[in-house]
Amino acid sequence: MNVLIHRLPRNLSIIKPASHCTSCGEYVRFFDNIPVLSWVILGGRCRFCKSKISLMYPITELLTGLLFLFSYMRFGLGAEFVLAVCLIIVTVSAGFADLYSAIDTENFECGIIPDSLIVFGLISGFITSYIVHGNILFPVYGAAVGFLALYIPAMLYKMVRKREGMGFGDIKLVSVCGAFLGLKSVFFLVFCSALLGAVVGILWQLTARRKDMMIPFGPFISAAAIIYLFFETRMDRLLYGV
Repeated sequence: MNVLIHRLPRNLSIIKPASHCTSCGEYVRFFDNIPVLSWVILGGRCRFCKSKISLMYPITELLTGLLFLFSYMRFGLGAEFVLAVCLIIVTVSAGFADLYSAIDTENFECGIIPDSLIVFGLISGFITSYIVHGNILFPVYGAAVGFLALYIPAMLYKMVRKREGMGFGDIKLVSVCGAFLGLKSVFFLVFCSALLGAVVGILWQLTARRKDMMIPFGPFISAAAIIYLFFETRMDRLLYGV
């Protein structure tokens, strides 16, 4: 997952070169590439140059592993599990890539969610949703309404304020999530991500030193999508009374 997060925003191949230390360039041996465990054994440092390995690597690996486990426990091994795994790959990769772009502005262009990830999400979302629900309109409506739900407000904001109010990557990400989760998910995605963003934004202004840092919206969209994935029935009952 970390390969996707770090290479896709830079338009680099996820296949070549093999995993390597970004400081000394040495290739990571297979026994040093075990998720979470290798980081712990190495003490969070490169085996060769002893430079620090970001804590975000094992955090991302642990989070992804837990989400895959929850997906198996929730859906079993079947089409719904495949849908869940594809959605998790897209949302975790997009969310962390967007987050890193705000933290590390020297190496990442701020606010970029890779188009290659969006394309993968749309294709896998349409295919898995159709297989699970047996209706091609399920992902079509979800993707279309998900796109328009943010595109229209973003364009209106730009017309009035003469500046961008939301990145186009965020709009495409909601569309992708809509393809996976369907039409009913869109309102929850928009509402929940906005609520999470508002809470984090307020806390950031109250506690952070860098108050001018742009807070990316992608992680909140990703979090909302994962919440809906696992708690769809409860969220629908909460929002729609069904």
